[in-house]
Amino acid sequence: MTASSYANVQARAESPRETEIRAFRFVNGLLATAKDAASRSTALHKTYRLWAILLTDLASPDCKLPPELRGNLISLGLWAQREAMDRISDDGEVQPLINLHRDMIEALEAQAPAPVAARPAAPQRLGLVSA
Repeated sequence: MTASSYANVQARAESPRETEIRAFRFVNGLLATAKDAASRSTALHKTYRLWAILLTDLASPDCKLPPELRGNLISLGLWAQREAMDRISDDGEVQPLINLHRDMIEALEAQAPAPVAARPAAPQRLGLVSA
């Protein structure tokens, strides 16, 4: 199985919520294990990209979240992007980003799973794995 066919199967097998949880875990793993400037920069860049994707979805007229929740998530996303860019240019702690992502994971996991019939056939890939 090729990487792209695996990604297509995985996209059909998980809900958008599960994809978001996986993405937050992925960037947290990168942030937690970054040992040098290059791996730290990569982790922070992928964190920035994740939030760029989420912010695009949140700003979409198709977003079904309540306006107040959307606004709060947009504020968090903008903070996370600024924090990621600031940490690329200095040696500051990345723990606040990791903590935010853990909170997001917990909130997403606390939601009841979507019924299988209500899941989209093929959610968009987040595109965080490629360089």
